[in-house]
Amino acid sequence: MAHDQDREQRDAWAAHTQVATQLMEERAPVQALRELGRQVSPTLRELFVVCDPSEALRQHFEMGVSPFVLLHDLGNGAGRAFLQGLSERTGWRVQSLSIRRQGFGTVLAALSYLDCPVSDGCVRIYLAEVQAESREQEALSRLLAASASVQVLMGGSPMPPDVAARVSHWREQLLVVHPEGAVSVLALPQVRDPDWMLSLSALARTPRWQVEVSPVSQTVAANWTLLATYWNRLAQAGVPGAMPLIERITLSGLPDTPDPARVAPAPRAPKPMPVIQGRTVEGRAPGVTDAGVVMSLDAHLMALQAHTGALRACIFALSNREVWARTEGADGAAMAEQGHALLVAVGRIGQGLTLGRSVREAHVSLGEAQVLLRPTRLRSGGVLMLILPRDADVSRARERTLQYEAQALPTQTVP
Repeated sequence: MAHDQDREQRDAWAAHTQVATQLMEERAPVQALRELGRQVSPTLRELFVVCDPSEALRQHFEMGVSPFVLLHDLGNGAGRAFLQGLSERTGWRVQSLSIRRQGFGTVLAALSYLDCPVSDGCVRIYLAEVQAESREQEALSRLLAASASVQVLMGGSPMPPDVAARVSHWREQLLVVHPEGAVSVLALPQVRDPDWMLSLSALARTPRWQVEVSPVSQTVAANWTLLATYWNRLAQAGVPGAMPLIERITLSGLPDTPDPARVAPAPRAPKPMPVIQGRTVEGRAPGVTDAGVVMSLDAHLMALQAHTGALRACIFALSNREVWARTEGADGAAMAEQGHALLVAVGRIGQGLTLGRSVREAHVSLGEAQVLLRPTRLRSGGVLMLILPRDADVSRARERTLQYEAQALPTQTVP
């Protein structure tokens, strides 16, 4: 009897404990689960750790993290000033991550970042300036530099006297964490300092580095357009879906400064060139972003300058040489006058050689630069004039111009 009771108890226990092996479905990673720390205020997150901050951050990155930008400066606060200005212009908050010791609450490190919203998440911009004790500060800086998809180097005013040494030291640090040499670098110079510009030229000659030195610009809007355009270009050239595209590449819908004396009058909205055969079916107005903001000709031209690497650029009317848009530092009136004269001269040469007066494009190589003139789709009857570096690839600049105009003004021709 006791034996039968023991067997019944064993069978009952087995029925509750012995279950068939089941295969658990693999769950897709959720962005919120990979977020660092806990949100304690709209601009502050706290992460409590039992290890070093660099080790905690390394473990977080190994679990999977979205591609991000690392913003460096030369110790003059240009990076933080840019993030703060971008926050004021867009409403995207500059946030802080405070890494604390578990059980004690001691602050071990602090990082600053800003999230740019995109359709499927965000693009995060970390500030390379890390607050921690020296050993951990160096370890965190190396980890961020090794994990970032894009390195952005800003230089503002005042420019330090040892700028060449600082750029060289920054380059050596990146070579340590990227021994294979695959580094994407965007330089955003805000001042024309001879040592600074020479240092950037040397940086661009680093083997296997993809370095782009943008035109000098001191405004938050211009620098954001250059950064977002560079990011999107890398995203389109890489594995599809690996890097999200930034939809808002221009801040033209908001004033760049509260001083009304410096606010320029609203530029005219771009108009597409007419379709010769068939009619055009338009989904949304040309030059309108996903946010519903109409991109001005100046914003289009600034993006084109970043795409082509032009030193200066302008768009003028072929009929009367009226300047419709120009980049910062460009003498639009002089460029329109000389560009028009060049087109007229080329037309006369074609007529003299019985080749016709129609000019599809004009390209001239000068001692210090190259000049490219061609019609633009950004506005009917307009001429795009690009001043390119002496050693620039004109075919590449032309191709990128056509690609940008096709994306900026999508049309569909119906026969």
